[in-house]
Amino acid sequence: MGWEIFTRKVRRSGSPSVTFNKLGRISLNKTATATLEKEAVEFVLLLWDASKHQIGIRPISKKDQRAYKLAYGKKGNGAGFSAKTFMDYVGYDYKESKSFPIRWDESESMFIGEVPAEYLSNNQQQPLLVGHQVGKRAIAK
Repeated sequence: MGWEIFTRKVRRSGSPSVTFNKLGRISLNKTATATLEKEAVEFVLLLWDASKHQIGIRPISKKDQRAYKLAYGKKGNGAGFSAKTFMDYVGYDYKESKSFPIRWDESESMFIGEVPAEYLSNNQQQPLLVGHQVGKRAIAK
C-alpha cells in the first residue's frame, strides 16, 4: 500500500475566527484573542443581528450582568466562554463544531461575523412570558 497524505480537519488560521462547539461554547482563535489580550479584556457582550445572521462580540471593561467571562487558554492559544443559551436563542444547530471568520469593526468596537443560515433553525426560542396561564394555574410574577 502506498503513502497517502493525511489532511487535517482542524485548520489553523491567521485571520480572526470564532468556533461554536458541540458543548455550547464559543471559542476565539489565537489571532482574535491577541486583540482582546492587548486590552486585558475579561468580559464580552454577545450581540445578535437576526436579519443579517451576524454575531457581535464586544469587549467591555466593567462587569455587566449580561456579560460572558472570558477564559483564556493557558498556552495562549485562544479564549472562550459558555454560550449554550445564546446558541439556543438564535437557533444554532451545534451538533458539530463549526468555525466562522470574524473581523474587528473599529466603529462598533467589536468582532463581527456571519453565521451561515444553514446552521440556524427557523424555530428560535421564544421569549419567556411571565404571568401567563399554564393549564389551570397562573404563574405568578
